[in-house]
Amino acid sequence: MNIVLLLAGGMGSRMGQDIPKQFIHVNNRPVIIYTLAALQAHPEIDRIVVPCIDGWEKVLSGYAEQFGITKLTDIVPGGGTRFDSTRRAMEAVWDAADDDVVIVHDSVRPLVPPECLSDTIRVCRAEGNSMTILDCADTMYARTTATYTSEVVERANLVRGQTPEAVTGRRMREMYAAADARGVHLDSISAMQNVLGWDIHFAKGSERNIKLTRVEDIDLFQAILATERDAWLK
Repeated sequence: MNIVLLLAGGMGSRMGQDIPKQFIHVNNRPVIIYTLAALQAHPEIDRIVVPCIDGWEKVLSGYAEQFGITKLTDIVPGGGTRFDSTRRAMEAVWDAADDDVVIVHDSVRPLVPPECLSDTIRVCRAEGNSMTILDCADTMYARTTATYTSEVVERANLVRGQTPEAVTGRRMREMYAAADARGVHLDSISAMQNVLGWDIHFAKGSERNIKLTRVEDIDLFQAILATERDAWLK
């Protein structure tokens, strides 16, 4: 079984709006429904669990019914941090089989391509975990102070981490047992596994898989929705 934990427990203060950013409407549809629809349509996704911001659970349930999101099986209370929300969602699937794939994704990454989800699942089944990544195309610098740099960083050695990221059911339980023993509470399950001594295996990311953090990202999302790729482009 492949289970997605879709994180929707935060307000998104950098967006500067009066409602949680995952519930902002774009073209008369809430952002989270775009993400849920992408998961619903993917043939390898079996189940969706959403840790939801307090007070919005019934709203989400109503939207899921309205838009035919039948794979959504559980809405659980979100936490005060990303770590807390992720853990609460994982506790809801704690009885997952050892070889089940538990995928963590952001509700505000509504354009996640199906091939990224497929590769996340494939790599996780082979290696025990996975994280979607992109290479760095820009020249990279280390910040010396807030206002200048004195060091170029070799970009060939850097990648940009995205969600989805995943662990097997077995790794999920091992990860939290080790984290509890060492007092490790990190927002990213990939970063947490790194600190705990596990290598993280790469899956295919996408430039389309944007995260809606600021108002400008909503503008970009709307532009992508309105644009069809030219037929001659590969």
